Amino acid sequence: MTATDELTVNSVVRRCDAPLSTEVDGETMLMSIDNGQYYGLDEIGSEIWRRLASPVGVDVICRGLGEIYDGDPAQIEQDVLALLTRLREERLIEIAA
Repeated sequence: MTATDELTVNSVVRRCDAPLSTEVDGETMLMSIDNGQYYGLDEIGSEIWRRLASPVGVDVICRGLGEIYDGDPAQIEQDVLALLTRLREERLIEIAA
């Protein structure tokens, strides 16, 4: 992975076309046909997934979550990057710019 491939708060990310998703009781279920895997996102993960419907800056996601949830901005950033990194590893999202 090169420096330009690194996921940071300055990255713009979006959903990949492949995963199927549905929301059930405030939680999002994802299915990747390519991976043959199911994934479950809790309320906050689901909020992040909704924001990924179109290309969005990681910093914008973090600020938006900070407006909804009471939390330390540095912790929100760390948690968002951790989730996005995992989603990217599973090829569910990609860096758009």
